[in-house]
Amino acid sequence: MRKFALILILISISFLLDAKSPWLGKDKAAHFTYSAALTYWNYGVAKDILDNSKQNSLIISVNFTALMGMTKEYSDKTLGETYWSWHDLAYDFAGIACGIILINNLR
Repeated sequence: MRKFALILILISISFLLDAKSPWLGKDKAAHFTYSAALTYWNYGVAKDILDNSKQNSLIISVNFTALMGMTKEYSDKTLGETYWSWHDLAYDFAGIACGIILINNLR
Protein backbone atom coordinates (compact mmCIF):
# COMPACT_ATOMS: atom_id res chain seq x y z
CA MET A 1 0.00 0.00 0.00
CA ARG A 2 2.98 2.31 0.55
CA LYS A 3 3.93 1.94 -3.11
CA PHE A 4 0.42 2.91 -4.13
CA ALA A 5 0.54 6.02 -1.93
CA LEU A 6 3.93 6.98 -3.36
CA ILE A 7 2.63 6.60 -6.90
CA LEU A 8 -0.36 8.81 -6.13
CA ILE A 9 1.92 11.47 -4.65
CA LEU A 10 4.14 11.39 -7.72
CA ILE A 11 1.12 11.70 -10.01
CA SER A 12 -0.17 14.64 -7.99
CA ILE A 13 3.18 16.41 -8.20
CA SER A 14 3.34 15.73 -11.91
CA PHE A 15 -0.08 17.34 -12.42
CA LEU A 16 1.22 20.48 -10.74
CA LEU A 17 4.09 20.76 -13.16
CA ASP A 18 3.47 22.69 -16.31
CA ALA A 19 6.89 22.00 -17.69
CA LYS A 20 8.06 22.41 -21.25
CA SER A 21 10.21 19.33 -20.77
CA PRO A 22 9.30 16.29 -22.88
CA TRP A 23 9.43 14.16 -19.72
CA LEU A 24 7.22 16.19 -17.38
CA GLY A 25 3.80 17.75 -17.44
CA LYS A 26 0.09 17.10 -17.24
CA ASP A 27 0.00 15.10 -20.46
CA LYS A 28 2.55 12.62 -19.15
CA ALA A 29 0.67 12.22 -15.87
CA ALA A 30 -2.50 11.58 -17.85
CA HIS A 31 -0.79 8.90 -19.96
CA PHE A 32 0.49 7.22 -16.80
CA THR A 33 -2.80 7.41 -14.92
CA TYR A 34 -5.02 6.28 -17.79
CA SER A 35 -2.72 3.38 -18.66
CA ALA A 36 -2.66 2.18 -15.04
CA ALA A 37 -6.43 2.45 -14.77
CA LEU A 38 -7.05 0.79 -18.14
CA THR A 39 -4.73 -2.08 -17.29
CA TYR A 40 -6.54 -2.67 -14.01
CA TRP A 41 -9.99 -2.34 -15.62
CA ASN A 42 -9.10 -4.55 -18.61
CA TYR A 43 -7.85 -7.21 -16.22
CA GLY A 44 -11.16 -7.13 -14.36
CA VAL A 45 -13.10 -7.55 -17.60
CA ALA A 46 -10.89 -10.40 -18.80
CA LYS A 47 -10.88 -12.21 -15.45
CA ASP A 48 -14.34 -11.57 -14.00
CA ILE A 49 -16.56 -11.17 -17.04
CA LEU A 50 -14.77 -13.27 -19.68
CA ASP A 51 -13.67 -15.84 -17.09
CA ASN A 52 -10.04 -16.16 -18.20
CA SER A 53 -7.22 -17.42 -15.99
CA LYS A 54 -5.11 -14.89 -14.08
CA GLN A 55 -2.18 -15.27 -16.47
CA ASN A 56 -4.32 -14.94 -19.60
CA SER A 57 -6.14 -11.96 -18.10
CA LEU A 58 -2.81 -10.21 -17.46
CA ILE A 59 -1.66 -10.89 -21.02
CA ILE A 60 -4.93 -9.62 -22.48
CA SER A 61 -4.91 -6.56 -20.24
CA VAL A 62 -1.32 -5.54 -20.94
CA ASN A 63 -1.59 -6.11 -24.68
CA PHE A 64 -4.89 -4.27 -25.04
CA THR A 65 -3.69 -1.27 -23.04
CA ALA A 66 -0.38 -1.13 -24.95
CA LEU A 67 -2.28 -1.33 -28.24
CA MET A 68 -4.52 1.55 -27.17
CA GLY A 69 -1.49 3.69 -26.28
CA MET A 70 0.25 3.00 -29.58
CA THR A 71 -2.96 3.61 -31.52
CA LYS A 72 -3.33 6.96 -29.77
CA GLU A 73 0.20 7.98 -30.74
CA TYR A 74 -0.31 6.80 -34.32
CA SER A 75 -3.52 8.80 -34.60
CA ASP A 76 -1.74 11.88 -33.22
CA LYS A 77 0.87 11.53 -35.93
CA THR A 78 -1.57 10.70 -38.72
CA LEU A 79 -4.21 13.29 -37.93
CA GLY A 80 -1.55 15.95 -37.44
CA GLU A 81 -2.90 17.05 -34.06
CA THR A 82 0.47 16.59 -32.43
CA TYR A 83 3.29 14.16 -33.14
CA TRP A 84 4.42 10.65 -32.29
CA SER A 85 5.87 10.81 -28.80
CA TRP A 86 8.15 8.16 -27.39
CA HIS A 87 7.90 10.00 -24.08
CA ASP A 88 4.14 9.43 -24.00
CA LEU A 89 4.66 5.74 -24.74
CA ALA A 90 7.21 5.49 -21.94
CA TYR A 91 4.60 6.85 -19.51
CA ASP A 92 2.00 4.48 -20.99
CA PHE A 93 4.24 1.50 -20.25
CA ALA A 94 5.09 2.81 -16.79
CA GLY A 95 1.34 3.06 -16.18
CA ILE A 96 0.89 -0.51 -17.38
CA ALA A 97 3.57 -1.63 -14.90
CA CYS A 98 1.76 0.28 -12.14
CA GLY A 99 -1.51 -1.40 -13.17
CA ILE A 100 0.13 -4.81 -12.83
CA ILE A 101 1.38 -3.87 -9.37
CA LEU A 102 -2.14 -2.80 -8.41
CA ILE A 103 -3.60 -6.04 -9.76
CA ASN A 104 -1.13 -8.13 -7.78
CA ASN A 105 -1.66 -6.18 -4.57
CA LEU A 106 -5.36 -5.30 -4.64
CA ARG A 107 -7.00 -8.30 -6.32
